[in-house]
Amino acid sequence: IGARRTQSIGGMLDGTAPFHWGGDEATFEVLLTDVMTGRMMGPMLSADHALALQDWIDLIPAWVTPPSADAETIDRGRACSEWETTACSSCHAGEKLTDNKSYDVGTGEPLQVPSLRGVIWRAPFLHNGCADTLQDRFGDCGGATHGDVSALTSAELGDLIAYLESL
Repeated sequence: IGARRTQSIGGMLDGTAPFHWGGDEATFEVLLTDVMTGRMMGPMLSADHALALQDWIDLIPAWVTPPSADAETIDRGRACSEWETTACSSCHAGEKLTDNKSYDVGTGEPLQVPSLRGVIWRAPFLHNGCADTLQDRFGDCGGATHGDVSALTSAELGDLIAYLESL
């Protein structure tokens, strides 16, 4: 599979199936069977235990993210994310900021769109953890086929990063 960065589950698991970067785990129960029983060699969980675990995980609150910038900066960054050229909001959409689909973003394979909620708490970033900072995500690590920020000024990129940090 190659390097993979574990996605956050706090406050974000419910309503984001299918799971895994490849979007190949259709339900939480399938995910548990594959990961906990298959890869980790744990016991097979009953349907009741699987449901109890899912319910417990869904109770984990999302990280509270205090804004690191003023409201105007964050609003300008939100606007940048919605531009047709950057195209962030075409995949990172809806209440959870994910459309729950998989796309090839220049990796040669389709990857599941993770929620951007609480993204600041999940460094290193991207599927393989190649971006130590959000700034790095918009460099060589993120590539131009994963949203195109090449036309953004440094101020606009700063606004976009401030918006992401506020989620």
